[in-house]
Amino acid sequence: MLQTLQRTAAAFNRKAIDAVAHTDILFGTSPYISGWHEKEYENADRVFLAVEATHISVVYLRPTLELLAKSHPRLPATFYRMLLEGVSSWILSYDESACEAFYEWRMESYLEANGSGEEGLEKPQNIAKAKGPWLAGRFKPLPPPKIEAGIASLKTGSRARRILEAVRRLQTLSKARERIRPDCEVWDEYFPDGSFSVPFTILAFHEQDLVCQAFQSDEEEWMNGGEQQSPAFVTAFNPSDRDSIIAGFERLRHFLRMMEALGDLLALLPGCDVLEEQK
Repeated sequence: MLQTLQRTAAAFNRKAIDAVAHTDILFGTSPYISGWHEKEYENADRVFLAVEATHISVVYLRPTLELLAKSHPRLPATFYRMLLEGVSSWILSYDESACEAFYEWRMESYLEANGSGEEGLEKPQNIAKAKGPWLAGRFKPLPPPKIEAGIASLKTGSRARRILEAVRRLQTLSKARERIRPDCEVWDEYFPDGSFSVPFTILAFHEQDLVCQAFQSDEEEWMNGGEQQSPAFVTAFNPSDRDSIIAGFERLRHFLRMMEALGDLLALLPGCDVLEEQK
């Protein structure tokens, strides 16, 4: 079975996957990142295949949005929607949806300090300002039936067209297979005190925007909060059931296929930054 795992991993473009995150694949009777676990939690009828990120990518989307806007003002919003739909089910990403609580906390602190008469305060940036003009409400994404025509209207081989073709492939792969996660009861068995997962990528808009600030705050809380780290991707199977084994490895293959597709997309984007080490 270990050889099957090695062959599975070797079948994919490691360079493309590394553009998203440097990863370790975990294989065993518990999903713990550290390898430490209580013996009573082991179940011989349950084997985990899990993937954790050791380095993660940071994607600054503003340059891509500006590039696409040169071809059509609705392409930035179209691309962004397809990207979020493409990663939402299979690839754990840190995006604007994770910023709401952080922004509310920053605003409360700002208003409290401002009310007490402190000077020289900088009002916290909201997500609309971070996203920029091309994701404003007046620019709606193209409806799905018109996306193909929109891509076809771009010059063959142009960077804008290759970006949209790549994000379309990612979105298509995301919808091709339903993500099946371990039951909540199983997760609670291993992580009764809660857990956190390091995402594979951060989808920000520019350096030190609200998304980046929120991630830095969450990362500090994760490191100091006492909860265990759980893998960002995990699937489980019964090692005594051939069909279960096949299904488990196929889920891992589909995840790696998704990571490969995202890596191919990131290679086309003008706003990708160096990987950050996760300690």
